[in-house]
Amino acid sequence: MGDCDPYRLIDDVETLLTERGLSPTRVPGRGGDRLAGASRLLRGFGLEPRMAPEDAFDVGVPFQGRINQD
Repeated sequence: MGDCDPYRLIDDVETLLTERGLSPTRVPGRGGDRLAGASRLLRGFGLEPRMAPEDAFDVGVPFQGRINQD
């Protein structure tokens, strides 16, 4: 099982749609939908979507890069 960058898949799909004569636009506020769709497609092909380290934590709260608020 390999891993793949879902953001690259989004770019590749946008390019493919443009090459086929469509005019895809990245709707503001829908980035999460694009990322979830790309990640789900990759998993359907047996690939694990690559994640940023902070996204890999499943702690139920947003990750803060800084531990101390100094």
